[in-house]
Amino acid sequence: MSLVDWNEQWALFAENFHEGRAHIDLTRFGGAGALLLNPGPGFGDLSHSTTYLMLHMLQRHVQGQSIVDIGTGSGILALAALRLGAIGAVGVDIDPDAVAHAQDNNALNGLGAQFQLGPLNHPPLQSIFLMNMIFPEQKGVNPAQWNGDAKKWITSGILKEHRAVYLTQTALWGWKVEEEHERQGWLGFVFSLNLSH
Repeated sequence: MSLVDWNEQWALFAENFHEGRAHIDLTRFGGAGALLLNPGPGFGDLSHSTTYLMLHMLQRHVQGQSIVDIGTGSGILALAALRLGAIGAVGVDIDPDAVAHAQDNNALNGLGAQFQLGPLNHPPLQSIFLMNMIFPEQKGVNPAQWNGDAKKWITSGILKEHRAVYLTQTALWGWKVEEEHERQGWLGFVFSLNLSH
């Protein structure tokens, strides 16, 4: 049983928290209206720069695409992707409490995302893969195992001082940088697959 008061935590840190939930304004990312998020254990209430970076990058890449969100947390990225025009979204997490939180947020917003407990098996082919995790967690996931299913990777969770070593690793994963963004010392990237790798 969790000793954390999630209502209190989200009230302190989540964006535009009122009436017991966060109201994430998607208009600045090209969406319509607000995405509602209930308090809970899943990471992603837009209080962290990496979540902002991910939403900023999503707006230009998800229209008409299938999305796979590795380490989905609260489900914010998968749900926002659907609001931004994705045709389907699957979120995966190894924490059953986070998966339950994401499913709750999916129901709250009336969206058709699917959330499941990892590991991820048989993702939709030619999906845009999302991964907002710190570098050691990304390495632990071994994302290159899904390169055959991925059209692009959109990632964040990388500190600016880790840029060089991260890009060395992503090259080993067979990824090529398309875009790079920075916010408050954190980096976000859009990668294409280097098919000659």
